[in-house]
Amino acid sequence: MKARKIALIENFGSDFYFGRLRYAHFLVSKGLDVTAIVPDDGYVDKIKSAGINVLPVVQNVRGRSLSNILKYTIELYRCLKSQDFEIVHFHRMQPNLVGTFLSRIIGKKKIINHVTGLGYAFTHTSFKYKILQRIIRSIYRLNSSTFNAKIIFQNSQDRIDLGIYKRSKIIPGSAVNEDQFNEKVHNIIDILALKNSLGLNDNPTILFVSRLLKQKGLGELVSGFSKLCKEAKTDYNLVIAGWIDENNPDSFSIEEVNKFRKIENVFFLGKRTDVNQLIFMSDICVLPSYYREGTPRFLLEALSTGKPIITTNMPGCNHLIKGNRNGIIVKPKNSSELFLAMQDILRKDYKSMGMESKKIYDENFSEKIIYNAIYNMY
Repeated sequence: MKARKIALIENFGSDFYFGRLRYAHFLVSKGLDVTAIVPDDGYVDKIKSAGINVLPVVQNVRGRSLSNILKYTIELYRCLKSQDFEIVHFHRMQPNLVGTFLSRIIGKKKIINHVTGLGYAFTHTSFKYKILQRIIRSIYRLNSSTFNAKIIFQNSQDRIDLGIYKRSKIIPGSAVNEDQFNEKVHNIIDILALKNSLGLNDNPTILFVSRLLKQKGLGELVSGFSKLCKEAKTDYNLVIAGWIDENNPDSFSIEEVNKFRKIENVFFLGKRTDVNQLIFMSDICVLPSYYREGTPRFLLEALSTGKPIITTNMPGCNHLIKGNRNGIIVKPKNSSELFLAMQDILRKDYKSMGMESKKIYDENFSEKIIYNAIYNMY
């Protein structure tokens, strides 16, 4: 019997490799013939080597120019038409908005829009962004009602804001690579050696992993951390693993990042591929985002690894903390609350809080739960 073909479409090859590859292998185990449609950003060969077919498209998927959008549309159309895909699963906003119409006119049978957050456009209230929000909302509703796409939301607030309830389901997050974020890996990592290689002291380490966007709350975090060190008279470590996103108008500039570098005990590592080791090395994981997240992968990784977390009362973030058992929720854009939250957790038995994180992950966000829920949407 011929295997059913499915296309998984992502913004970046790197995002597919680190975030979707395990799911792709899960689908192969279910008998599906899986193809990734991603930009050729250095990960196409790695995805192929992992046993997944790849159709590359234009690299700058997220470029805002009309010519870039047109080029991406043409290349995506070519990829979708090239094979008889029974299922087409789009991840993230740009592929959702562009690809659903293309899939329908080509005659694809099953279309999935995976809403992994509403992003930059839905965190502003200016007239310009209200118009943009209305356009995005209308296209998603058209995808659902006219083009028969099924919609997966990672949090309930995004579903409410888009106003789509039929043919949709809330599936919180995409799980994490549980071979990398587990105790077996932890036991073979020399934490002290890793700290020494990064120039860290032996005091507790706070970790932030994300693109360096202002709406991720990095400015407030650095401010709160500086106050923490001053009040406690202790040299804690704040480790920042992130990168400047030149395609996002909200990104920090290199000049702004260099100012942060000058603050004592703040360590910028740039983009890293050893995030699991950094999380195992850390004591608290913090993402004080006021960006419209889906369910942040970094926080899921922290839960899976058994770390307490601090995050904001924002869609996509606040459902990851249960009754302050595994962390603390703070108000967005509030460095004072971040200071108090870090201070509070450092005074508590944060290892026990981390055990609660692991339990919450296993019960709500594990691969077994999430992968089967997505597969059932097909």
